[in-house]
Amino acid sequence: MKKIMLLMMLLPFMAAAQKSYTLSGNIPKLKEPAKAYLVTLQNGAWKETDSIEIKNGKFQFVGTVDEPQQALLAVKRLGTPKPKSDRDNLGFFIENSKISFNGTDSIQNATITGSVSNQESRALEALTKPLTNKIMQLNNKYSKYNKNPINAAPEERKKASDTVMNLVAEIKSIKLNFVKSHLNSFMGLYTFYYSILDSKFVPIEVEPLFNQFSAALKSSPLGTKTIEKIEIGKRRQTGIAATDFTQNDLDGKPFKLSSLRGKYVLVDFWASWCAPCRAENPNVVKAYTALKDKNFEIVSVSLDYPGSEKAWANAVKTDGMPWIHVSDLKGWKNEVAQMYGINSVPQNILVNPDGLIVAKNLRGENLLEQLKTFIK
Repeated sequence: MKKIMLLMMLLPFMAAAQKSYTLSGNIPKLKEPAKAYLVTLQNGAWKETDSIEIKNGKFQFVGTVDEPQQALLAVKRLGTPKPKSDRDNLGFFIENSKISFNGTDSIQNATITGSVSNQESRALEALTKPLTNKIMQLNNKYSKYNKNPINAAPEERKKASDTVMNLVAEIKSIKLNFVKSHLNSFMGLYTFYYSILDSKFVPIEVEPLFNQFSAALKSSPLGTKTIEKIEIGKRRQTGIAATDFTQNDLDGKPFKLSSLRGKYVLVDFWASWCAPCRAENPNVVKAYTALKDKNFEIVSVSLDYPGSEKAWANAVKTDGMPWIHVSDLKGWKNEVAQMYGINSVPQNILVNPDGLIVAKNLRGENLLEQLKTFIK
């Protein structure tokens, strides 16, 4: 029994020890000419990595990856083009191991074996999917974008909203427990990076858990990215000095954050294309109108994209925001947003006259009241 337990504990390491992958596919009832394509997620974009002709229902890919990563196997039947709805593909986690795909006449329902990362990912998904489905059902029922909107009373909508928030919290708790029980697993670190280090994570709370991961994982490419993300997160911690920045305003003139030293400054991250941001803007306008003569200023950093100068300027004018606006028009790659680790909008930080961050993510109809606790 002890030997079996030891073997199970070593499985992730054994998989990681192999220096290449072999992907073997078997689709015995696929009779027409077809090709298999291996697509991997690289720097946030799907890229075709390899392709091969399927012979007698079989195909094989051989290669290496630096660490496990998301991938996609796709089968394209040659001859009569298939509509997009008939695309035959299967997502999985690729790693340096022997991975088998066994289907019947397509790849999309194939059984995957041999990838520890994929097995663990599917196990986690099985735990969270019922809760995710409930969230989707509630969103579909009450969303204003629904073709057949539910004419529900405000109390009913509030109850549904609270239910969604509770379900989201439950999902995060499940993922946190998964991380704690997979400190020697790539998927544990992957879940930590993408789920625990969300847009509102507190570095001082999550860093001790990261330090419990194995040395090999902490020094891996994803481990290095995780360290960087935590360090960037520290830049928006309350109680520390706000990192200075310079970006051009709507007139193309450089503006420097530190030029407002001596004032309370709300640094607001938003974009003209962001519906929640636009919905929040009236609250920001209300707060600015009430506090603009009380040593208070707002600097809005726009995550608009290249070529969207007019859309940015029009949104500022339409929403009536008469304060400082800056952007480098690089979208999510905005240098200030990356400096502060902003990966969702709207978000903000409040900087006091001494240049220290004293609050963050102040939002909603009571924004003014929240700001008044700092600005007398």
